[in-house]
Amino acid sequence: MLLGPILITIVLEISLLAQSTAIPSQSVQKWDPNACAIVVCGPAQNGLPGRDGRDGKEGPKGEMGTQGIQGLKGSQGPPGKMGPAGPGGEKGSQGEKGLKGDIGSRGLQGVPGLKGDPGKVGLSGPKGDKGSPGEKGIKGERGLPGTTGLQGQPGNAGSPGPKGDKGSVGEKGGKGDKGDRGLQGSSGLQGPKGQIGSPGLKGDKGSIGEKGTKGDSGLTEVNLLKRQVSVLEGQLKALESSFSKYKKVIVFPNGRIVGEKIFMTSGYEGNFDALKQKCLQAGGQLASPRNAAENAAVQQIVTSYNKAVFLGINDIQTEGQFKYLNGQNIAYSNWQTGEPNNDNGVEDCVEVYSSGKWNDKACGERRLILCEF
Repeated sequence: MLLGPILITIVLEISLLAQSTAIPSQSVQKWDPNACAIVVCGPAQNGLPGRDGRDGKEGPKGEMGTQGIQGLKGSQGPPGKMGPAGPGGEKGSQGEKGLKGDIGSRGLQGVPGLKGDPGKVGLSGPKGDKGSPGEKGIKGERGLPGTTGLQGQPGNAGSPGPKGDKGSVGEKGGKGDKGDRGLQGSSGLQGPKGQIGSPGLKGDKGSIGEKGTKGDSGLTEVNLLKRQVSVLEGQLKALESSFSKYKKVIVFPNGRIVGEKIFMTSGYEGNFDALKQKCLQAGGQLASPRNAAENAAVQQIVTSYNKAVFLGINDIQTEGQFKYLNGQNIAYSNWQTGEPNNDNGVEDCVEVYSSGKWNDKACGERRLILCEF
């Protein structure tokens, strides 16, 4: 390469120029060492250093020499890695069928093996389908009748149940059988004196009787009156006895007698107004008990028929002020606990339960008739 001598010459010229112009010392700048390098420095004391001979120009390449003698064969190298599998070959043609072989001789029978242990019980199988119903069995013979049980004790009277729906009117029943003849009534009062009969035939003359004692001059008016009063008293007692018997016959079994009152029912049912009208037509009025004894008689009839009755008591005129039918305030009451409560604002009449307790009720409800005489 010619670049090296040229650079040396340039450096020398720059060095001589620096001595003649007295250029002050400057900093060193370096260039890429792979190219040319220009070094600027102060005046050299002992001259510039020489260059390395390796920077010289490479000479031309020589001609190729003759081939040398072949060397000895080297030892075998290690086996190479297995190459990739080749593609599968085509299926070969089927060979010819071979000849059937001879039948072999039968072998000896083996010794029977020992009996194995019983296996474990397996799981239960699924439930089977429902079978078809079997044929109907023959009807069994009728059993012997059981012995009659002891008669139970009568139960306590229950509280009245709720009012049932009104039933349809039943068909008219047939005429009943003629009843037995009743007991002979007591003797009636003596009838009026009959008319004087026609005179009879004149009888034969009798024998003369003995002479009698001297009699009184005749009955006085006072004695005659006493006699008549005594006869009337006897007739009155007979009448009272007869009337008492008639009363008992009348009330049995549909009524009760308390003091001078008779409580009677005919079994008829209706609302308050209808019951009140029926009692008036019979010459009485709706039952209006004024003490515990009369209320007990009403209770007995209610229990006997197992039906509540309406009393002749209401607060139709003034709410909360219960009065008899004649307008007087009630003097006795036997209300159920919590009553009267005027439920729904329509309860103005009074009914009696089988317990004897009172309850206010709507007057339009139907109840058993009970009149007092």
